[in-house]
Amino acid sequence: MKKLAKAAICIVAALGIVGAAAGVHYGYAKTTDDFKTYDVDTNGGPLRVGVISDLQLPDTTDNTTHEYESFEKTLTMLRDKGMDVLIIGGDQTNVGTKKAWSTYKEIYDNVMADYDKPIPLYIMGNHDYWLPDFFSCFEIPTPATQQKRFTKYTGEYPYSHKTVNGYHFICWSSSDGSYDKSYTNEDWIRGELDKAVADTPDKPIFVITHLNPQDTAYGSDEWGNNDIARILKDYPQVISLSGHSHYSLIDERSIWQGEFTAFTTQSLDYIELETGKFNGSVPKDAYGNSIADKVPGCLYMEIEDSKVTIERLEANTGKAFKEPWVIEAPFGSEASLSKYTDARSNSNQAPVLENELNATVSDITDINGNAQKMLSFKAGSDDDFVHSYKLEFRDADNNVIEFDEIDYDNHIVHYNEDGEKIRFDNKNYENGTPKKITELTYFSDYVLGLNNMAQTAELRLPGTLPENTKYVVITAIDSWGAQSNSVTCELK
Repeated sequence: MKKLAKAAICIVAALGIVGAAAGVHYGYAKTTDDFKTYDVDTNGGPLRVGVISDLQLPDTTDNTTHEYESFEKTLTMLRDKGMDVLIIGGDQTNVGTKKAWSTYKEIYDNVMADYDKPIPLYIMGNHDYWLPDFFSCFEIPTPATQQKRFTKYTGEYPYSHKTVNGYHFICWSSSDGSYDKSYTNEDWIRGELDKAVADTPDKPIFVITHLNPQDTAYGSDEWGNNDIARILKDYPQVISLSGHSHYSLIDERSIWQGEFTAFTTQSLDYIELETGKFNGSVPKDAYGNSIADKVPGCLYMEIEDSKVTIERLEANTGKAFKEPWVIEAPFGSEASLSKYTDARSNSNQAPVLENELNATVSDITDINGNAQKMLSFKAGSDDDFVHSYKLEFRDADNNVIEFDEIDYDNHIVHYNEDGEKIRFDNKNYENGTPKKITELTYFSDYVLGLNNMAQTAELRLPGTLPENTKYVVITAIDSWGAQSNSVTCELK
């Protein structure tokens, strides 16, 4: 996945790794001692909260980057829409250098220069703890160093608890740049949650983390944290906001309810989805162009005593992706927690493909100049959207065909003795073994927005298909995993 590739790029010096792994903070990791209380005049309306995450500002002062433009446009859009509070769910930077943080501050100060500043609710993400290798920046990224830098450029501590118009917001940063053991300050978070429950037993409590609570909203199975989930499940009033996964807000699984409520924020940079699809977890089209950075996303909340309304927006433009999510009082009750559960899949309708589907194959050239073959057919329909397609290939006698697994860059995939994939650029690649497969799945183009989905699906065929391939069996799959009728098409 792209985040793992970034992790490999951002290898820190040995002392930095030891410091981060041990959670060495040298006495920093400051928190506010008490709530900070704010009263905002909303003219009788709801409290308005902009929510962004995963800006991933790069280690440069260049103001022409995609990340610079996305943050600038989104902040401007939220400013003009009107916001009393701004939540940033971590990963303001791709690597937490002075250049990256200076770019963040430059954009914020320019956009908000002549306007009332929203109340800040910011946390650190794993990328904010990382730096390039030592010889690129001559710094060792101890957690304390990176936390101090976060405070210097944002004016906020990594951990804070604020009330705004009587609503509690708890900012719970990770303690370092790792994943599994970076949310271990259980006494602090439980103490803050207990204060909030005692103070406002009938109101929602907003908890902001970078990592998702494990096995809650879409993406949390691969990118979640068990410690967060284990604690929050004891507080049914909690509404958890998290970033990190970059998964699309268009997918209804991006909000979840069980013991509490949790939803994700997408990203201002690129969309990333689950592993296992041929066109990649950061999806590409048949030509190899990324479609993952075309439509960044954000949230806009309106908070009232009777309900919390969460709009899902195209980040740069403010256009709504879909209908808003609405969480209603009494918060934490069985009724309030029953709307966005996994039981929604029970009323889901499977997608549909035309029975007389025609599939054509055309020769194309990808962005790297390589010859490819592209399969085209009329896109499936669904009561929401087609999330992905499954293709199975058969010969003239309708026998299923096996072929070598290949990646989107035309490398035969090799596996080691433990069944793990070996990267193509790994020295042990040639010692690995290829694997035969019989089908492929692809993400559709839904990440571009439902109104932008093409009427014709265009999927790149694997280069390892044998010449005797005669038919393709096409199945559409929706976001809940429901499968359409399967249609067999002759390849023409």
